[in-house]
Amino acid sequence: MTTRLLMRRSLVWALTALAGHVAQADLILEMPPYSFSEKTAATMDAARQGLTTGYHGVARYLDSFFKREDAPPDIPKSTARVRLSLRLKDADGLSPSAAFYAKLALPHAEERLNLFVDNLKRGTLPGDEDPTLESQFNAGVRVWLWRQLRTYINLESGVRLHGIPDPFAQLEYQHQQPWAGWVGRFTQQGFWYALEGVGELTQIDIEHTFRGHKLFRMTTAAQWTEETSGMEFEQTFLYDWPLPGAHQRLIPSVSFFAHKNGPFLMDNYRANVTWRRGLYRPWLILEVTPQIEFPRERDYQFTPSLRVGFETWFGSLPED
Repeated sequence: MTTRLLMRRSLVWALTALAGHVAQADLILEMPPYSFSEKTAATMDAARQGLTTGYHGVARYLDSFFKREDAPPDIPKSTARVRLSLRLKDADGLSPSAAFYAKLALPHAEERLNLFVDNLKRGTLPGDEDPTLESQFNAGVRVWLWRQLRTYINLESGVRLHGIPDPFAQLEYQHQQPWAGWVGRFTQQGFWYALEGVGELTQIDIEHTFRGHKLFRMTTAAQWTEETSGMEFEQTFLYDWPLPGAHQRLIPSVSFFAHKNGPFLMDNYRANVTWRRGLYRPWLILEVTPQIEFPRERDYQFTPSLRVGFETWFGSLPED
């Protein structure tokens, strides 16, 4: 009896243990699978939101000095953009570049001020491939002198910081005019640098949006400065084609560059196509641009290049 009782008890314990393991296995199978990507995405979003909150907090603090007691609450449209890129060019080899732009909006300031810090060049053609300053940056203030529905005038004043400070000022006028489904935009800039002198940029953009948010843009620009070789010109045709899924876009463009200092000379012929895609998060963008060009400095020889870059925004959405 004792032996049979022990066998029965052993069998019961074995069945109970087996049932427990089966129940545990069923519980594991019924539990939602652990998603590493979702946790990583939540961590990235939280980090970005923390930076955005701190960024807007600084803007609100500075803006509080200009706010009237009866003024309604206003959200500062402060933005910060960071672009990192790496370009492999047949003529130059591998060259990295980094661009950053930060704007603190002060909506309650008497003249609607923006404080800015960036490393972007002023007074360059819109198709400049590398519009950044190496080992330099700008800091200053933008004042909106006049703003209406389709027209504005603003004044930027600041200093370029690297070695000897280089004060600068830029006055910009822009007017936008819709007509029969098209939009024309005229931009006129006049700028001055203490070390480089004066210059001006005239730009005309003509745009049309098709079905599916496809955009065609034609840009014509002319620029003169005391350091350029006479008057420089640019003509660019661009087509922005949204692709389905994952915030993707395909942007082919063709550009022609020339200058006139006595004779009229073509400086470059360029064609490229840019593929932009939201990388893992909508606010983190991957950009790949294969390009061909025929520059005058290389006797119009075929010159291929490839640029890979990343772009991210903090704060409010970009205005352009």
